[in-house]
Amino acid sequence: MGDMVMMDSIKKIGLSLVVTGALGVSVNAVCVSEKYCSDYHVGVGGFYENMSANEANINRAGGFISFGAYDTLFQRFHYGAEMKIGYGNTNLSGAHLSQFNKNTQLLQVELMPKIGVNLLKGTSSLFINLFLGTDAIISSSNGIGRLMVYVGPELEGKLKVSERVKLTYSFGYGYLGAGYVFDGSLARVNGYNQVFIFSLGTQAKVSENVSFYLKGFGKYYDLNASKQVNGISMPDSRAWQAGLEAGVAF
Repeated sequence: MGDMVMMDSIKKIGLSLVVTGALGVSVNAVCVSEKYCSDYHVGVGGFYENMSANEANINRAGGFISFGAYDTLFQRFHYGAEMKIGYGNTNLSGAHLSQFNKNTQLLQVELMPKIGVNLLKGTSSLFINLFLGTDAIISSSNGIGRLMVYVGPELEGKLKVSERVKLTYSFGYGYLGAGYVFDGSLARVNGYNQVFIFSLGTQAKVSENVSFYLKGFGKYYDLNASKQVNGISMPDSRAWQAGLEAGVAF
């Protein structure tokens, strides 16, 4: 049964990535003047996530749409936010989670405001950002939801490879506050927790203000055990997430 669910998840991701490839268009930042530029984007993508603990494993997969808006001042400072709204399914396994439904639907909402300063000038950029992220997963009946809030520094840049192609990349580290939702009640995760966030992609210019882009992204979570609520808790766990995203910006 678990293998069938996994195959269904892989098929859903494959479909979302086909859509992603079809819609993979980006528009470069629009500059009103040398002092002010703005950049907005809308994208689609797919993700897979695995969380492993003693007798408690959670696998999630789905697709999402993303939105983002950034303003850049004097080619040095930028601020903005990115948001993702996703839908997919969750598969549970392990004796520790036996009282929950093995297969449930999920709704994901992720928001990440950022502010940063650019260390470079010209056609390449390297921003040192400070981010504050929230990541909530709402589960259908008798499933397991989660809530994460994380804050930390990030390196984010674009490296010019040729006249038309740029390499995009980011790497961040954050302190993580988290909790699991069991039967509508939040079980907070104990102690210090951490998250690593990264992405790598390309952006190919096709006209003065339009470029194609595609990026892969990932996260790694290191979580302590949660407090007990409604007679259940989550043990120490490690989790990773991987996905692809592309979109159109204006």
